[in-house]
Amino acid sequence: MNKRFFRDLLTKRNSAWTFGLCLTGVLVVGTIVAMDSTRISEQDEPETTMEQAYLDEEYQEDLSEPAGGIGDMLLADADGAADGESDGETENTMDVSSGNAVEDMGESAQDDGMSGGEETAEDAAAEDRTENGQAGDGTDKAAAEAASAHVISEEELLAANIMFDETDTLLWPAAGTILIDYSMDGSVYFPTLDQYKYNPALIIGSSAGNQVVSAARGIVESVGVDEVNGLKMTVNIGNGYRLVYGQLKEAAAAQGDIVEAGSVIGYVSEPTRFYTKEGSNLYFQMTKDQVPVDPVMYLE
Repeated sequence: MNKRFFRDLLTKRNSAWTFGLCLTGVLVVGTIVAMDSTRISEQDEPETTMEQAYLDEEYQEDLSEPAGGIGDMLLADADGAADGESDGETENTMDVSSGNAVEDMGESAQDDGMSGGEETAEDAAAEDRTENGQAGDGTDKAAAEAASAHVISEEELLAANIMFDETDTLLWPAAGTILIDYSMDGSVYFPTLDQYKYNPALIIGSSAGNQVVSAARGIVESVGVDEVNGLKMTVNIGNGYRLVYGQLKEAAAAQGDIVEAGSVIGYVSEPTRFYTKEGSNLYFQMTKDQVPVDPVMYLE
């Protein structure tokens, strides 16, 4: 063997050793990585298994609980739906029964209304509220309803020879001057209220205690009290006309009385708190079929 042979042999041996060392290094590193992965996987698996087991156990406990379980909730929902259907049927039955009862009551009330020949006290009070309501005078509802009232029929008026005509005139109901004129076309000023509003009547300034006389022949339909105009008297003078006297101290006639033109029906009172600046006065209103008209057109 010559030197070249040994040199080639050493060169080949060194290459083999180098390749072997590299391969060994790669295998060692791969083994180490695989072992680490296996160890990490083994560490995570027990926790995951234990967590899953815990969750499965908790879920089983939830299913076995008598009060809060999912099964009971489903059963409760089903029972609630059934009860709702039952209640709905009962409610519908009650509604039908109630509807029939209401319908029967309505028919009965209609029959009663058709058979009644005269209006009730409540209807008369409502009429009085309508007359005063158009004035915007704030009539007290409870007081108006409490006032006694009797609507006079046309037969009663004709029998008593009471029939006011458009050509007839009215007497001045009390001595004094007009403080606030009738005005339904525009608003007028009320000093005590410090505001402008419509006025369906005459506000006649008169001393307290002055006599108030009937402006025409008629029948006293109602005597009552309200907050704004105090003691009031309504007199039916026929043909749909009515006269209302307010701010009275006392009434000298009662419901159902026939009053002659010029006869004393009361006295002027001290003013209510709604007329303190205006002073004592007589509230004098005239209506035709419950609609205010200007009394000045008929006063002498």
